[in-house]
Amino acid sequence: MKRFLQVLIFFIAGNAFAQGNLKQKCEEFNQLNTFVRDSKIEKDKAKARFSTLLNEIENELSKLSFVYIDSSLYFPMKGYNLSAVGGKNGNGYVPGNYSYFDGNAHTGHAAQDIFIRDTNQDSKDDLYTKDVPILSMSAGVVIACEPNWDINSNLRGGKYIWVFDPLNHYLYYYAHQKKIIVKPGDWVKAGQEIGLMGRTGKNAYQKRSPTHLHLMVLKLDSNYMPKPINAYPVLKMGRLQKWY
Repeated sequence: MKRFLQVLIFFIAGNAFAQGNLKQKCEEFNQLNTFVRDSKIEKDKAKARFSTLLNEIENELSKLSFVYIDSSLYFPMKGYNLSAVGGKNGNGYVPGNYSYFDGNAHTGHAAQDIFIRDTNQDSKDDLYTKDVPILSMSAGVVIACEPNWDINSNLRGGKYIWVFDPLNHYLYYYAHQKKIIVKPGDWVKAGQEIGLMGRTGKNAYQKRSPTHLHLMVLKLDSNYMPKPINAYPVLKMGRLQKWY
């Protein structure tokens, strides 16, 4: 019994230590992401740090016993389906010369916009008169987020979340939210609520813009460098979560 308790204590302590390291690395990535976003770091330095941090985050995840990674995928908005995606058959994805390292000054539209029923632009579903939960498409760890935004900000993404999916080496970007309910270092399951639909962001706030989620997926190469991919095929595989 004594030996069992010693092993259990060692196991719990090891988990707590690894979890603390993971949180620290994710907070460091969050800071890096902000520097990139605001063009406060040279691109070569940013690329080197980006690659190193994601490699370290993946290593820390491998040490945690509570991390269960499955291949489940969910549509990222509760109560909605593929018909809410803008354009036709994924043609809203127009990457152009998009680069993550251009930050807030990036070009192209390497994403899919997913719209809700919101004629009065109160960020709530017109039919159910409720906030629309944003769901994590996959299991992963929150590596960056921005919980604050005001109408005088030039930030295009508004309140956003970045989630790293270690199984597929995807980075998911969920932008224009009203409320963020996760923080860097949090492990999220596929289908877990991470925020609420909103209209935050320099352009998304404007009256001309219908209320939508801006969803981008970046694929990491063997050097942990991000390249945009069309999220539409991934969205097609997502399970649906109904209101009731």
